[in-house]
Amino acid sequence: MSRPDTSKQKWIEKGYGHFALYGPENLSINKISKEIGSPRASFYHHFGDMEVFIEELLDKHWVISQQFCSTGAVKCKNLFPDLYLFIEKYPIPLQFNRQLFLNRIDPAFNYLFLKTYNASARAFVLKLFSRQFGLHHNDEDTFNLWLTVGETWYSRLDPDNLSSEKMQKLAQDIMDSVMKFISSGLYSRIKSTF
Repeated sequence: MSRPDTSKQKWIEKGYGHFALYGPENLSINKISKEIGSPRASFYHHFGDMEVFIEELLDKHWVISQQFCSTGAVKCKNLFPDLYLFIEKYPIPLQFNRQLFLNRIDPAFNYLFLKTYNASARAFVLKLFSRQFGLHHNDEDTFNLWLTVGETWYSRLDPDNLSSEKMQKLAQDIMDSVMKFISSGLYSRIKSTF
């Protein structure tokens, strides 16, 4: 009976955390090697190079995102406070997603950021968002509005304070500004020109 390769799993687990906390540009084979007590050679045995390693980290994030969506669809009944209480339970995946957002110049990171954001939106968040703010737009307009809110939220997110209260307050402040813009009539005029 073969045993699962725990060495490779240790690299992925620790690398996922490092990507989330320090960003992809600061992934260090040496640092991770020391932290997991595994020789650098095992990194090259399992992954070959940093590009393959990052692909594995992105795959791991997608799996976690799918779990987030399915659990969130059951647990979150309201946008405030449910979604932010739920997000608070995923600090490392949240920071991983933030790193994808901050490093969107890389097409793979941009693609996964949009893919995970879209997946949670379609699974449960758009319904909560629409109900919370009484939105009666079509699905595409509602998604684009939610994406605008999310991009602003990620750009202002404080990785040193990921409390549900802080994250919810940030979202509420952004939505207050967006709702003022929508109700001003300017949104309708701009939208009609496209």
